[in-house]
Amino acid sequence: MSYLSHIALGGIAAVLLSASACRPDQPATERPSTAQSPAASPTLADTALAYPSDTLHLPSGVVRLRPVSAAEFAKLPSAELPDVANDSAAERQPLAAAQGRARREGLTLVLKPAQGPLVRLASTPPAEFTLQNGEGVRYQYWGSLPAAHQWVVRAWYWESDGTVLIDQRTGRRVEVLGNPVASPDGRFVLLTSPSLGGGDQPNTLSLVKIEDDGPHLLWQREPTAWEPEAARWDTPNLAILRLRHASADGSLADDAPVTYVQLPLPR
Repeated sequence: MSYLSHIALGGIAAVLLSASACRPDQPATERPSTAQSPAASPTLADTALAYPSDTLHLPSGVVRLRPVSAAEFAKLPSAELPDVANDSAAERQPLAAAQGRARREGLTLVLKPAQGPLVRLASTPPAEFTLQNGEGVRYQYWGSLPAAHQWVVRAWYWESDGTVLIDQRTGRRVEVLGNPVASPDGRFVLLTSPSLGGGDQPNTLSLVKIEDDGPHLLWQREPTAWEPEAARWDTPNLAILRLRHASADGSLADDAPVTYVQLPLPR
């Protein structure tokens, strides 16, 4: 059962089916031909020039993704959480770092916000976690985004996964897709879910805004011509994305072209 099937059954459906729901995004112009002789191989600069006008259609309007160099991406600090395996033992160290505000009670993950009631995320018993159970889920504590005041929990489903952001101040939570990276000022969390290569996980790029009461999903997009492989923040309102581009038939090769683009965000 895919992630989108689960959220349609859960309480977060209203969030993901709001006015900021997913829509495919395509380049604004046709891509120039990049055919070369067998002896030549494209440079990163050549690749960037081949994709000059990729865009995203956002609630605020059409945003152009301006190409930048790999060096500009590489000089920025990576704020991604460490990769997490679908293994209960993987959460022991992150839970210890939570200093008692996040703990495990059997199948239930318990989080204590500064205000409001405890947040309880109950996993499905192992015997009931099957392909036939469309509501089966395992919650695993992943870590924290201190600048954004968010706990991060991985929700494992049978054939896909989601990410739950839980506000450490209020307990408000939102479930989205991908690996979260908080902006330097903690006002935004950008999530990348690169999944054009196949499988049931949607290929998405999402933006969550952190308000005084907690996280709110601003938009989530499903690009069809590229996958967002990673994101790093340049300024509080500017992120740089690493993209892998699909072929003309929509497939994604192991040596798919890679580009880096600027994504400007609202102030």
